[in-house]
Amino acid sequence: MEERYLELCKLFGLDAASPLSEKQIEEIRDYFGGLPKALESYYRICGGCSGMNSAQDFLLTADKTYHYDLKKWECGDYCVFYVENQCVSVWAFKKSDIDKDDPPVYETYDGGKTWFLTCDRLSQYLISHAYLNAVFSFEYSDEDVIEADGSHAKAIAEEFPHVDADSGLYTGVKFYQPFDDTVIAVMNNDEEGYQVFFSSRSEEHLEETADILYPLCGYEE
Repeated sequence: MEERYLELCKLFGLDAASPLSEKQIEEIRDYFGGLPKALESYYRICGGCSGMNSAQDFLLTADKTYHYDLKKWECGDYCVFYVENQCVSVWAFKKSDIDKDDPPVYETYDGGKTWFLTCDRLSQYLISHAYLNAVFSFEYSDEDVIEADGSHAKAIAEEFPHVDADSGLYTGVKFYQPFDDTVIAVMNNDEEGYQVFFSSRSEEHLEETADILYPLCGYEE
């Protein structure tokens, strides 16, 4: 998983790891009573990258590095480590799974009354959320949301290289990379179809992607 985390750093234009401080990591470990390997490794490699961890939703720390204090959420049966930008949804692993290297991740949007499985591996969840934050943090983007149906989603999957970063985030999301510095997110919008977002660190690559993507989704040039 460490290799994949380092690939995330490259996605965000970093030449090396961008960790949280040792003090921050130990504070989180003390609060949870331990740390799964997948989460600790992420803290040590990717935890200090602001765009990766706070562009849309927020990685939680004990010192409000990304706006919210980890200790706002009581560490009971679930250890909450990530929060949606309006604090409606939060993501956590089970306290009973704390000694597992790569435990499942669960989401709640009703204050912890009900929990749903988001991803069966914490490392995959972190990679997926990093890609989602990339879509909302890269310098060049199209602010319009592309509304798509199943045929459009299939066309995107056939046209662009798929990235192994899919998860059940929100209602499910898949990612594609036309270029190393460009990300497309195709998000399931329940019965209404799909919503497509894309952005790039390169203006040229954004325009090239748009020239292909919009016609694929039935939009006139």
